[in-house]
Amino acid sequence: MQGPVVVPVLPTYLDPERVTHCAIPYGRAVAERLGSELVLLSVVEITESLRSYLEAEGEQVDRLVQRWLEQRRQAIEKLAAAVTGVRCRVEVRLGEPAKSIVAFADEQRAAALVLSSHGRLGIARLLVGSVTFSVVQRAHQPTIVVRAGVPIPPPNAHVPLSPVLVPLDGSALAEEAIDTALELLGRDRDAIALHLLHVLVDDEDPARWETYLEGVAQRVRARGYRVTWSVAQGQVAETIAAEAVRQHVGLIAMGTHGMSGVRRVLLGSTAEHVLHATTVPLLLHRPPAVRRAIEETPETVEPLRVRDIMTPNPITVGPDATLEEVARLMLEHQIGAIPVVAPDGKLIGLIREEDFLMEERPIPFSAFQAPQLFGRWIDPQRLEELYAEARNLKAGAVAHEPELTASEETTLGELAQRMVEANVRHVPVVRDGKLVGIVTRHDILKAIAQERTRR
Repeated sequence: MQGPVVVPVLPTYLDPERVTHCAIPYGRAVAERLGSELVLLSVVEITESLRSYLEAEGEQVDRLVQRWLEQRRQAIEKLAAAVTGVRCRVEVRLGEPAKSIVAFADEQRAAALVLSSHGRLGIARLLVGSVTFSVVQRAHQPTIVVRAGVPIPPPNAHVPLSPVLVPLDGSALAEEAIDTALELLGRDRDAIALHLLHVLVDDEDPARWETYLEGVAQRVRARGYRVTWSVAQGQVAETIAAEAVRQHVGLIAMGTHGMSGVRRVLLGSTAEHVLHATTVPLLLHRPPAVRRAIEETPETVEPLRVRDIMTPNPITVGPDATLEEVARLMLEHQIGAIPVVAPDGKLIGLIREEDFLMEERPIPFSAFQAPQLFGRWIDPQRLEELYAEARNLKAGAVAHEPELTASEETTLGELAQRMVEANVRHVPVVRDGKLVGIVTRHDILKAIAQERTRR
C-alpha cells in the first residue's frame, strides 16, 4: 500500500470559515484512488512568547499544553468520524505548523499532501496565513492545493480529479508534472486523462509547439493513457485558468521552482498566480533536480534583517504639530509618511500621504458608504473649507495606529510578506515601543536589486 495522504486541518473554533476543511474531500478522493490511508493532521503551535506569558501568569504550562492537545484531538476526531470509504486516522502534533507538516509527511513517507488556500495573490495568500506555500516550498511529496470556496464541500463529496491539465514550456522539468500526476492518480488508466497546454509568448511559432505537444502526447498514449492538447495565447496564468474551464479539468499539474525568501514574496510565481486566477485545485510538485539543487546549496549568507535596510532616526513630528507642518515636511523631504512620536520617543502613530485624500468608508450599522477626511464624515461640497480648517488640526489627533510594526531583528522575507498581506507601504521599526527607524517598500525593492551581489 502507498503511504498515507496527509491533510492538515484546524478545528472550527480556530478556522470558523472552515478553510482547511475544503481539502478533506480531495484528500479522501486521492487516498481512495491509491488505496491508502487518509490522515487528518493538526498542529498546535505554542510560541515562546506565549509560553513565557503563561509562565509569568503562573500557569502550569505543560499541563495546559496537554489539555490543548487533547482538546484539539477531540475536535479533529469529530471531522474524521464523518469520513467514509477510506481508513482515516487523526494525528495531533506540537510545533511550528509548516515545519511540523513537512516533517510528519517525511516521517510517514506520505504519498501526497493536500492543503487548502484562500487563493489570495501576493502575500495575502495562503492557508490561514502563509502555511500552505511554506509547505509547498519544503515538501518532498506532491502537494495538492485546494482553493477554499463557499459552500464548504462535505468530507465525502465527489470531487473530480480528471482530466488533469498540464501546462508545458518545453522543458524536461515541466514534463515531470505528467509523471507526478500519473503516479498519484493513474493506477486505473481509464479513470484519468491528461490535457497538455502550451501558452504562446511573444511571437512564438504555433506550429513548432503543436509538433512538440503531439510528440509528448504520443509518448503518454503509448503508456495507455488518454491525452489531448492545445496551444493558446495570452497572459500565462489567466490563459491556463481559462483553458482549465474550457476543458472541464479536475486538477492543474505544475512544477514549482521552490524559490524562497523575499524574492518569492515580491516576485511571486506562476503557480500562485494560477491559484489566484482559478478555482481548480493545483497539483504541485518540485522536480527532483530542482529539489537537489536547493538542498545542496549551502546557506552561508545570513538573511537580511530590518536593521540592514531601515532608515534610522527618521523625520518625525510631535503630537502637537499641525497638519500644515506635516504636509510641508512631506513635500520638503519627498516622503510618503511621517511617524508621530511622544516626547519620550514612544510611537503614537503614522500620518500618510493618503490621509490627506478623501476616502469613502462604510457608515457604521449601514450598508452605505460616505466620504471621510481626517477622521470626519464630510460633505464633498465643504471639502475646501475643511482643508482650511484642517491646517490647524494636531498630528496626535489625526495619526493612525500603524497596521504593522517591526523590530530590528525581523528578517526581510518575513517583513515583505507581512507588508503585502497588510497592504502597507511604510512600517515603523520600534524597540521597546520607541521609534528607531522606518522601512518602506522602496527599501525592500532596493534590497532585492542588491541581493544578487550578496550571493
